[in-house]
Amino acid sequence: MTNDRAERRLLSMGRALIRGRVAALAVVAVITAFFAYHATQLHLVSRFDELLPATHPFVQVHRKFAKTFGGANTVLIMLRVREGDIFNLKTLNKIWVMTQELDKIYGVNHYQIESLAHRTNRTIRVSAGGLMEMQPVMMGGAKTQADVDNVRRIVHSSQNLYGVLVSIDNRAALIRASFIEGIIDHKELFEEIANRIVKPVVDDDTEVVVAGEPQLYGWVYQYANQVYWILAATALVAWVLLYAYFRDWKGALRPTISGVIAAIWGLGFIHLIGFSLDPLTLVIPFFITARAVSHSAQMHERYYEEYKRSGWQQEEAIVRSFAALFVPTLSGILTDALGILAILLVPIVLLQKLALTASFWIGAIVVSELFLNPVVYSYLSPPDREMVEARERGAFQRWIDAASRAVVSPVGRRATLAIWVLVMLVSPFFWTRLVVGDSEAVTPLLRRDSPYNHAHQEIQEEFGGIEPLIIVVEAQKPGAMSIPANVRTFEKFQRFLERDPEVGASFSFVDVITTMGAFMSENEPKWGVIPTDARRVGFLFGAFFQGTSYAETARFMDPGFNNTALFFYCKNHRGPTIRRIIARAQQFIGANPLQDASFRMAGGLIGVLAAANEELVKNDVTLNVVGYVTIFIVVCLTYWSIAAGIYMLVPLLIANEVVNAYMGIRGIGINVQTLPVVTVGVGFGIDFAFYVVSRAREELASEGSVEHATLQALRSAGKAVTFTALTMIAGILFWTFSSIRFNAEMGLLLGLWMAVSFLASVTLLPACLVTFRPAFMGSPAAMGRPAAGS
Repeated sequence: MTNDRAERRLLSMGRALIRGRVAALAVVAVITAFFAYHATQLHLVSRFDELLPATHPFVQVHRKFAKTFGGANTVLIMLRVREGDIFNLKTLNKIWVMTQELDKIYGVNHYQIESLAHRTNRTIRVSAGGLMEMQPVMMGGAKTQADVDNVRRIVHSSQNLYGVLVSIDNRAALIRASFIEGIIDHKELFEEIANRIVKPVVDDDTEVVVAGEPQLYGWVYQYANQVYWILAATALVAWVLLYAYFRDWKGALRPTISGVIAAIWGLGFIHLIGFSLDPLTLVIPFFITARAVSHSAQMHERYYEEYKRSGWQQEEAIVRSFAALFVPTLSGILTDALGILAILLVPIVLLQKLALTASFWIGAIVVSELFLNPVVYSYLSPPDREMVEARERGAFQRWIDAASRAVVSPVGRRATLAIWVLVMLVSPFFWTRLVVGDSEAVTPLLRRDSPYNHAHQEIQEEFGGIEPLIIVVEAQKPGAMSIPANVRTFEKFQRFLERDPEVGASFSFVDVITTMGAFMSENEPKWGVIPTDARRVGFLFGAFFQGTSYAETARFMDPGFNNTALFFYCKNHRGPTIRRIIARAQQFIGANPLQDASFRMAGGLIGVLAAANEELVKNDVTLNVVGYVTIFIVVCLTYWSIAAGIYMLVPLLIANEVVNAYMGIRGIGINVQTLPVVTVGVGFGIDFAFYVVSRAREELASEGSVEHATLQALRSAGKAVTFTALTMIAGILFWTFSSIRFNAEMGLLLGLWMAVSFLASVTLLPACLVTFRPAFMGSPAAMGRPAAGS
């Protein structure tokens, strides 16, 4: 009785929408125009700071001291000669010019440029009268061979230069420059570095390669335009498949309208609330739009069926298809939207933005697919009768019929259950390969053979470690940094972490002090030691920066001599590497307390990635639990049955198992970029189960047999599910052509997720329904009847 009343209300709603179609269309058109305007104002922007978990102690340290000691937004430029070494007039002058030009680029922190030719790298010069003064290593471009020889001598006797900014084999020089977070224009910076720094100095004798996070995102922007070609190719293929499937242009038009309206609303909403579109998350909006097309194709399939069943009455077919699919469509959309909102639990701004915008985008499908659906159909001419009947006799329908009978048959359902149980048992064995964080030394955002990864590897191999971990030392009392015991602890810390195979080098103000000690004693190495007197420590450090401003000492020590930093340059940023180095650092800190000062972890790229990885470990399980619980509740409320929630979660759980196994096999780490994609996939696919189960329940009322009802559900709803799944998977696979490896990998990942969810929904779920005959399917009396011929 309740179901009949609900059906009558839905039929009445459908007829009301048709009667008021002019007003409904006008309202949707106005709102769509409003969002379209905002969509045109949207820009592709990627902000590294939005990838960081704001509440994590490491990130708080990073943000507090980034302007003083440098952050994660560091560009690395390596100049390398093909023959000989860098100590010649031509090469040293190139290094000088590159450094000066880099200092002029907008957004650079002028006091955090590390270069052989920058004013902050200093040495002792003795005047004719015997007076010693500190001057930059290079006062200007090299003019004579004597200048070259002098620079060579200084480099080879300076711990802060040799092996750090000049390679051990003397063939390469490294320039580091930190950029101020929040004001970087990655596209403009990429172009400026290429045109102002690299091109003027590259020739047959010299090569220059560039790496670092700003350069990485510059490459991402270079490749982002490929998205438009991918979208165009996908749209074209989808149109062809839709036309071939429905056999008329209206079958292709109707899903396109849903997808376009949902996309306009979603994009407009992103700009309306002040957000931007990150090029690394473009695959998710594409996937959401594809969901709109999927729901619409299901509705169009049912429209054809009701058109024939109603005796070719168009309005009756419109309202009946609307009423029949309202609940499964709405439930599918709600589970998708609410599941994504779980990402709000992660304290990372980018993910929280994504959760809000993606859930609104999915919610927009309710308008474009459900409430606009009767209106659009009422304006379109009815489909051709011969075409509708011909589709029922087509090859695709015959193939679906055969596959459906095989799944429902006694042998087929037993084989289906056995295969899926095997998949469930085998998949967890590959989870052990899953890595939290990046699984490779190269960036997973671009292809392994990309110019950026080539540059990154070249610099790593030449300098043995370039990815910084910054550990800050904060004084509780004045003078703490001059206490010899503390300074010796700093040096001990450096030697301790340097013994890790993935730490290439380290640097701190201790290296300045020991270098100055040797310099002031005619370069005798035995005097390059830490003084035993606090005043001597302060004297040596002060002497190094004699005649300079406080700002130029900032990357070693803050102006108040209260805070300093230890820099460790790591060989890669793999998740296991970061965890081990951070654990070793914490072990040392715990065993070696300082006097009137404390260690604060941690900044630099390694520090902030460690923070992000720790948050992912804490939230990954939580997100999955919240996502699945949300889906479970929606399913239970839809069918008023706990058993329904359990049965319909099974395909999603298996898909999650298989996807995690695939990530382990492919070496795809769980990081800030992959987490939202995986979370989005949790809810996608449940609508397949909604359509199959809802149609089986509907057919059970007339068929009286679970076998027949399930078979009919697979022949009708299952047919549309199969087509939409195949179409979406085909569209997603176009992402594999992207030069942004992350998008290509995530396209494959989502395609796999969709494929497994689809296969489990049309094989495992029907097999379970027929085998176990759950009560939520209908009355026990109806379920107990044997199938004809069984």
